[in-house]
Amino acid sequence: MIMGCDKTPNTYTIEGRVINKQLGDNLTGVKVYLDAKKIENGVYNSSFVNIKSSSTDGRGSFNMDVEETQVSDYRFRVSETGYFSIEEEISVDKIHSSGGYKRTFELVQQSWIELNVKNTMPQGTDDKITYRYSNIEASGKNCCNNNVVTGEGFDYESHHKCSVRSHAWIYVYWTVTKSGNQSIHNDSIYSGDGATVIYNINY
Repeated sequence: MIMGCDKTPNTYTIEGRVINKQLGDNLTGVKVYLDAKKIENGVYNSSFVNIKSSSTDGRGSFNMDVEETQVSDYRFRVSETGYFSIEEEISVDKIHSSGGYKRTFELVQQSWIELNVKNTMPQGTDDKITYRYSNIEASGKNCCNNNVVTGEGFDYESHHKCSVRSHAWIYVYWTVTKSGNQSIHNDSIYSGDGATVIYNINY
C-alpha cells in the first residue's frame, strides 16, 4: 500500500502599519481586510470575498498569516471611523513571489463643512448666485466636490453638509448677480481636527 500526504500549503505573512497621513501619527484599532477573487474547482469568481482581517495595535501595526490558495487578485480594505477608507487591489505575484507583503497605509482624516447659502437681500426674481469649492481631492459618498452650484430667485436658500480632508484650507468661490450687476467673491475655510465647520454665504 502506498500512503500519500497532503501537501502543506505555503503561508504568507501580510504586515504593515496604518498612520494618519496629515500628522504622521500611528493609528490604533484600524480594521485591515484582505479580500480575494477565488478560483475554486477551476471556476473563476469575479467577486471579491474576505479571507482575512486584522486590527492595528498601539503602534499602528497589523499582521496576518494567509495560506496560499488559488486566487486571481487580492484587495486591501482599510477603514476607521473619522477617516476616509482605502480600497486597493494588488496582483497575486506581489504576495506569492516574495513570500509575503509589507505595506504602510496612510489614512486621511475626515472633517465636515456645513455650507449655508441664503439670499438675505433680495432685489428680484432674477437674482442669481453660482458657487463652488475649488480644491477638493476626495471623492465618494458624502464627499464635497468642485462642481458649480447655481441658485436663482428671490428667496433662494440652500443647506449642504459634506466631508473634506482635515487640517487643510478649502477654497470657496461665489458670484452674485442682482439687477444686472455682478460681484465676485472668494474665501478659505480651515478644516480642523475632525470638526464640523459652519460657513454662511449671505448675499
